[in-house]
Amino acid sequence: MKKIFLTSYFAGTTEIFTQFAAANSITSKKVLYIPTASNVEEYTGYIDEGKETLEKLGFTIEEFDIAQGSKTAALSKIASAEILFIAGGNTFYLLQELKDKHLLLPIREKINSGLPYIGESAGAIILAPDIEYNKIMDTPTAAPKLTNYTALDVVDFYTLPHYIEEPFTETVQTTFKTYRNKLKLIPISNSEAIVVSDSNYSIVRRP
Repeated sequence: MKKIFLTSYFAGTTEIFTQFAAANSITSKKVLYIPTASNVEEYTGYIDEGKETLEKLGFTIEEFDIAQGSKTAALSKIASAEILFIAGGNTFYLLQELKDKHLLLPIREKINSGLPYIGESAGAIILAPDIEYNKIMDTPTAAPKLTNYTALDVVDFYTLPHYIEEPFTETVQTTFKTYRNKLKLIPISNSEAIVVSDSNYSIVRRP
């Protein structure tokens, strides 16, 4: 059964995550943390915030940058992961690196088999069938080796993070207006999360 937690901002949805972990009987405290999408970003404060939040919740973090590691190492890390967390940043760069290390299929299979997954911003978007819709918010030029936008295809919807949140207000609204009648867009603010259990999902707001 799928156990998926998608958020715009992990540090801002701690209470929702705690409820999610309890509801899904997630007992492991070891998280494989993938910060790769942040490699091409100027602001990366959310990375430290996310890791600090996990540590406060009692989790042990194993950080692994897909761009720096070998394909063999990356496959091994994914295979042994107990909880997978893919952090935010540039979604196109993230997809490029996942494809470069041939990780889409093993990650998809692990998540579909019940591996608890936490996706923050880009890490949430990447679960969609395709990420082309994110061109308005992200710059594809950060991923010069990327030849197509086919992504993990674990969910049938398209997460739109940071909805009506600065500094993304304008680009998020433009994305929503452009694709709302074309794709199954699910917009979430920084205080909301999408919780997926098998084929069902719900939007949960911070108490």
